[in-house]
Amino acid sequence: MATKMAKAWSRLGFGPKAAGVVIAAACVLPIGAGTALAAEPPAAGDTVVHPDARTPADQKRIEGYWTTEKMASVTQPGVPEPVKDNADRLPDQDRTKPTDGAVWGNGPIKSVGRLFFTSLLVDPWGGKHPLDRSCTATVVSDPENPSKHTVVTAGHCVVSHPYSKDGQPGHPDRSRPEWDTNLYFVPGYRDGAKPQGGFTVNTTLASRAYVEGGDTGADVAMLAMNPSTDGQQIAQVTGAQKIAFETARHEGQFTYGFGYTSEGGEDRRPWTTGQLLGFCAGPATRSTRPQTDPAQWGMACTMGKGSSGGPHLVDFDPATGTGTVVGVTSQGGQGANGESIQASAVFTGTTRQLYELARQQEQ
Repeated sequence: MATKMAKAWSRLGFGPKAAGVVIAAACVLPIGAGTALAAEPPAAGDTVVHPDARTPADQKRIEGYWTTEKMASVTQPGVPEPVKDNADRLPDQDRTKPTDGAVWGNGPIKSVGRLFFTSLLVDPWGGKHPLDRSCTATVVSDPENPSKHTVVTAGHCVVSHPYSKDGQPGHPDRSRPEWDTNLYFVPGYRDGAKPQGGFTVNTTLASRAYVEGGDTGADVAMLAMNPSTDGQQIAQVTGAQKIAFETARHEGQFTYGFGYTSEGGEDRRPWTTGQLLGFCAGPATRSTRPQTDPAQWGMACTMGKGSSGGPHLVDFDPATGTGTVVGVTSQGGQGANGESIQASAVFTGTTRQLYELARQQEQ
């Protein structure tokens, strides 16, 4: 058994002497880490509140860490040079019709961006390996209780379970979570550019069900962002998507999903390099596999690693790039007809609590 474990980890480049190796990878599974939970403040109800870059020194360090080159490197190893934006050369497409994957070429959506972070992989020999990763996130504001600085993403983009339950890679120990570090959000990210600048995170909030058990039915997190270097709150710079809670998810509801897929691919599809915003659109369907409680929902989609945390929007207007966020990508799933879907946890009362607590963190 020990030999099999060693070989499995060796194939990933890890061994007894591999501790300290820094790896760049794209986010798709909840494996990664930062600060141990034992040092965290008490949770509020069903949520856990984690302080991030609270000091000017921490904010400056994170801004310096995410150079243009480092952000560009957060793509699955071995992928060719990123494909440049060819959205203008893509065939004209009716953005109101279903699509399972394409570059969003209708102009920038300022409130959606790439969330960069560093997670941790712990191998069976005690080696700890930092991994630079990325997900997708969105600036949101509830019209009933508006916020100027709240961002929503997936829970597995901010807290991870890096320890192996049985020494095998891909078998995380859900009882040993840690927080990811170096969180940095770039709204409107495109070909390495930061058109609205970058923002560090002041406070991270995730559901207790996900933090303490990796429950994919609760795979949602809220971020309270620090102001920009010139003192502006993020929503003042980017605008915000509406957010709705405890929304009924009816079969056939037309939904848009957005994400920065950063896994590359042999066909070099331009929305798989992390450099461009991709999208899917179509009627929502219940995920039949994996099965979660409550059930996850999504639209037919081919986006993968890096699109985690991307928004699922209804009542979306392609002309203005605005709609209402009713979910965020958690994992790939399977629809009723066997199609691959981009699955989202359903927003619940706990999601509302996360939002309200984040909104109260305003600086």
